[in-house]
Amino acid sequence: MNLRIVLALCGAAVWLGRAAEKPADALAELFPNPVIVKGRGFEIRQRELDDRVTAYKATLASQGVTVPPREEPRIRKRLLDRMILTAILLQRATPEDRKIARKNADKFIQEAKKRSPSEASYRRQLISLGMTPEEFEKRAFEQAVVEQVINREIKSKLSVSDAEIRRFYTNGVDLQTEQLEKELAKANPVQDPLKAQQLREQIDRIKKANLARLQKPAWVRAQMLVFYTADRLTQRPFPETERQRKLKLAKEVLEQLRAGKDFKEIALKYSEDPDVTKTGGEYTAAETTSMSPELKQALFTLPLSVWSDVIVTPIGYYLARVVERHPAEKAPIEDAAPQIKELLLTQKVTRQLPDYLAQLKKEYAVKILLRQEEGQ
Repeated sequence: MNLRIVLALCGAAVWLGRAAEKPADALAELFPNPVIVKGRGFEIRQRELDDRVTAYKATLASQGVTVPPREEPRIRKRLLDRMILTAILLQRATPEDRKIARKNADKFIQEAKKRSPSEASYRRQLISLGMTPEEFEKRAFEQAVVEQVINREIKSKLSVSDAEIRRFYTNGVDLQTEQLEKELAKANPVQDPLKAQQLREQIDRIKKANLARLQKPAWVRAQMLVFYTADRLTQRPFPETERQRKLKLAKEVLEQLRAGKDFKEIALKYSEDPDVTKTGGEYTAAETTSMSPELKQALFTLPLSVWSDVIVTPIGYYLARVVERHPAEKAPIEDAAPQIKELLLTQKVTRQLPDYLAQLKKEYAVKILLRQEEGQ
């Protein structure tokens, strides 16, 4: 390790050790944590907001997105408003709200766990984002409570007409494009042609994205076996000798399948997929399903009922036979209507949230004690 880094760490440790010897009021001076918001029944401290901002930026960073410094004040304000709303709505929640929220939060948490290969992986992923599993699950419940109170107090009073659903289904029109079209109607294409052009492009982009939501992706039903050549959790490759042994085995199994041996029997005997006993080696996958490019290419180009050659991917060797394939198509309106209705309702709720929050701030006597742009 670099000596300067070691010395710096040691110095920091000594300084922190001395700080720990100081009384609580001295610590408060060293690490100030002022109340930045007060309201009836709650208060928010600076460190709570800082933690939320850090977690938010860590989540974006895990997706390859960096927050520019100029954007941070806006993000802090938005997160602070969200914290104020949460604090108030947690007080407004009824026992029935909390019961429904508990059920929704538990479902969300279980789905999050299922997306991880193991409980340990689930915990590591959250810790890498600066959050313990307990904090994540507490926030998931709070979020579910907030959504349930908003559903009861706002969403339940709104409606979406059949005409609105048809406009979305046919032309991709939603509340956002309607607002932009009003702005376009007011814009002067002679005086400001660039703004008019930008509005047209934005409207067109949103409509196309809305219509794309209605597309059912191409999908296949396939029989598959896998022989792992890397650790499923760490993605660390196995030794070359082990990979060569797996390749030899995959080729031998492929010969058996092409010779007409019973697929399910072979899959249960050889496939290393942990779910093979549940699936029997048969899977359904859409073009949007997350998988290696090599496997996706094979599944969507193989002739029907023909066994592939050994498919080499970064984590293993696959054998696949497509038994059913369906092209992408637009969902029928009767199937798409619930999704469209939910999206439009969400937009209507979002439109009402600023006024709703302003009303709640008055009702709960909210005072901002430290403006975030001043506290940076």
